[in-house]
Amino acid sequence: MHDGIHLEKVGIPSATICTDPFKVTARAMASMWGAPEYPTIFTSHPVGGLPREAIRSRAEELLDEVVAVLTGVEASHLTPTP
Repeated sequence: MHDGIHLEKVGIPSATICTDPFKVTARAMASMWGAPEYPTIFTSHPVGGLPREAIRSRAEELLDEVVAVLTGVEASHLTPTP
């Protein structure tokens, strides 16, 4: 959260991904750093310890959301890539 928020504040687009158990903490940190509306992408827990293939699959599932956050375009308007 900290890095993503501070990168955004200096004009560098960023996408922060957290696992579901950290939703409350992520929102609290965003507010604490003066960015209560900072978009955060959430995925199911855990990520650590997953095999490489599972991490890749998880990343592919989040791709539209990451692109939306980085470009400011709603994810629902993005065309899935093959």
